[in-house]
Amino acid sequence: MILVRDTLQAKYGKGGELVALFKEARKWPQKYAQRILTDASGQFFTVVVETEAESLADWEKRFNAILALPEFRDWFSGTMMLVDTGRRDFYNIE
Repeated sequence: MILVRDTLQAKYGKGGELVALFKEARKWPQKYAQRILTDASGQFFTVVVETEAESLADWEKRFNAILALPEFRDWFSGTMMLVDTGRRDFYNIE
């Protein structure tokens, strides 16, 4: 089992809007954004999205299915307007 963690630095004051977009993504059948975290300390307007998958291959299959969704393009455009930087990390769940 793996954990995929996307850590995004929202533009100043835009963290709430970014969280709202990820809550929309939770409605997709591919189980994206299972857990949404926001900063309680550290850098302001940090949004962390975690998704679990059985394996990297499973995650890749689900991610490709998300990219193929008709609504993904508009959704992604919305995130681009709100995010300064981001990164994706993969962890083994022990």
